[in-house]
Amino acid sequence: MFKKNTTSLFLASAVFVVSCIVYVYIFLISARDEVRRLNAWVDHSKIVISQVYITMTEQEAVLADQRGYLLTGDSRFLTQFKNNQDDLLISVRKLVELTNDNPEQNRKADEIHDFSLQYVSYLTERKDAYKDMHRSYDQTQLDRFISGLDTVDLLHERLSSLIFSFLEKENLLLKERISAANEKRAEYGQNMVLSLFGACALIMLMNWVLFQEQKKFFLDSERLRNIDDRHKLAIKAVNDGIFDWDIGNKTIFLSSQIFKMCGYDKNDYDGPLIGLAAYMDGLNLLDLIHPDDITAFKQNLDHFVNGLTSEYTNIFRVKHANGYWIWVCARGGGIFGSAGKPIKLIGSHSDITAQKQMEERLKKEMEEAEGSSKAKMEFLAHMSHEIRTPLTTVSGIAEILERQSNKFDEKQNSLIKTLITSTTTLKDLINDVLDFSRIDSGEITLEKNKIQLDTLLAEVVSIMSVQAIEKNIEFKADHSNIAHLVFEGDQIRLRQILINLVGNAIKFTEKGGVSILSKLDCFVPENASAVLSIKVIDTGIGISPLYHEIIFDKFKQVDDTISKRFGGTGLGLPISRSLAQMMGGALTVDSKVGEGSTFALEIPIKILNPDEVVENRILEKRRYAGHIEANLKSLKPDDDQKVLMVEDYEGNVVVIGYILDEFGIKYDVARNGIEALDKFKNDRYKVILMDLQMPKMDGLTATLKIRELEKQLNLPLTPIIGMTAHATFKDKNNCIESGMNDFISKPIDQSNLLNSLMKYLKEAS
Repeated sequence: MFKKNTTSLFLASAVFVVSCIVYVYIFLISARDEVRRLNAWVDHSKIVISQVYITMTEQEAVLADQRGYLLTGDSRFLTQFKNNQDDLLISVRKLVELTNDNPEQNRKADEIHDFSLQYVSYLTERKDAYKDMHRSYDQTQLDRFISGLDTVDLLHERLSSLIFSFLEKENLLLKERISAANEKRAEYGQNMVLSLFGACALIMLMNWVLFQEQKKFFLDSERLRNIDDRHKLAIKAVNDGIFDWDIGNKTIFLSSQIFKMCGYDKNDYDGPLIGLAAYMDGLNLLDLIHPDDITAFKQNLDHFVNGLTSEYTNIFRVKHANGYWIWVCARGGGIFGSAGKPIKLIGSHSDITAQKQMEERLKKEMEEAEGSSKAKMEFLAHMSHEIRTPLTTVSGIAEILERQSNKFDEKQNSLIKTLITSTTTLKDLINDVLDFSRIDSGEITLEKNKIQLDTLLAEVVSIMSVQAIEKNIEFKADHSNIAHLVFEGDQIRLRQILINLVGNAIKFTEKGGVSILSKLDCFVPENASAVLSIKVIDTGIGISPLYHEIIFDKFKQVDDTISKRFGGTGLGLPISRSLAQMMGGALTVDSKVGEGSTFALEIPIKILNPDEVVENRILEKRRYAGHIEANLKSLKPDDDQKVLMVEDYEGNVVVIGYILDEFGIKYDVARNGIEALDKFKNDRYKVILMDLQMPKMDGLTATLKIRELEKQLNLPLTPIIGMTAHATFKDKNNCIESGMNDFISKPIDQSNLLNSLMKYLKEAS
């Protein structure tokens, strides 16, 4: 029984031992493969992480080389930029290949690859744009180049964010794989201990396996140390300083570049925050920040630490060891805990002093340019005044002669009509020179008139046909499909646009002809609205598509030879497009070199009663003037009804005096403000016509002194009408603020003058 039991026990023990040996053998084989597989995944994650750090290094190197070129212009940076951008793209593609086993990480790697292409492409475009700006200075290019700094920052931050997100996920994956490997090794060890009770050989075998695994672990640790060394080497290779702040443990890593940026010869610092002051020989780094920037610096940092912002950006000044201030841009991203608050902040410090200095220079140049523009406006206003003053005399004499047309023969009336047309054209030319400044300052407002297009086009054809005849080219207008229709709009401004377009077409056409085609589009019967389309077509020299937008810039023409050959200021098309846009429409061009041009004007319009006929503008003007004349002549003669004309230009004195004499209005003349004051003290006037610019004392000062005298002597206010060749809203406001009652611009329109006189003389009678 005992033997049997012993045998059974032996057999049981043998079976147990054999079973243990078999189990250990099977376990070792399977466990070894599993451990190797898990370790292989751990190695793979480490390789991926290493590749991420290489990618980060290449990303910073590309930006650093591009900025080095932009700041210094050194072509060596271009070579480095090309090499580094190729390395960056190779590194990212390798990252994509390494993550083929992980769909989620592979998708992120693809996103990093695509964004890296966009990042490199944009940096290349800015580098090329920088070259173009050196070849030819262009303010618009410079503005776009400066605004691109924000785009670079956004691309850089977005790419860094993608990389940090990828790195964070891969680190978590590495931890999971290490944990799984450790768990598998622990399971392996537990089973090995259990197997010791079964067989010593199994224990020794398991110990041998553990020894092998430990050896592999030490090799892995050595590889990790090598990766860490490469990481530190990559940090030193980057021009920007790198920081890594563990918010919870209050420890920080600062690369040597951060200290060198501020002029201090220090190595990398990796330790507690409290020890940083000792490392800097008792110097607190916060004391180096400019007093004007310290509040904003702390506020931006607090916002990130408290989880109010997901990305960290701070721009501030730091005092250099040599005593001057440098500008630093700190950017970074965080690793966030479960509560949503950051537990780590990793980022870089960049020296942007050169960029800030460039911004200051650009700001100064902008101010100088604005000052130059203001001086140009003042010159144009002064030029306008100088031209308008004698033009008042010419146009006034022309209107006087026109009203006496019954005294002249047909040939003389033809000359008078030509004189009126010429003065009107000259007024329009002066207005064209000033219109672009008025449009920019918002001084132009559109009026609503009744427009009969066939009458308007006939007027344009009449004005411009002389130029066409001189060049022996055909000139015609086709408006048959909208003849007799009456529209609502600003007739003067529409006429101005058409004259500009037709004038340009004739100017640049040597043979062939110019035609005007008009039609209605998008007609809506319910509200009688439509789009008026007018095309000016020529067979001239044409315009390359490259210059289709340039010709609408002020003072711009295709090239200098155009200006020398054909003349012109380059204002007509910019003014015409601005007016078209003010009307709610558009002005476009379709042209090819050598094939002519088509300028298309499209504006929304309202169609009035087609039965209404718009009378000729000149006849309407005459009828209006006749109405005013009848009212003036109906006034009772009064010896006390006298006007004081304050004017220094003799031509205007003659013309205005003739008009006053014609209607029986008595008047005195003062040649400047001082004479006006003397005459005002000695006589009473119903109305004062006051020129603004005069020697000795100007009209505004004279008006102020007259108002003071009236207040001192308790006299009723005398109506004062300002007269000036400056015809802007600002001038009108100056007149009203000085105490004037009204304002008329030069060249003086006879109807406006009579209308103003009638208004105040009636009030006085």
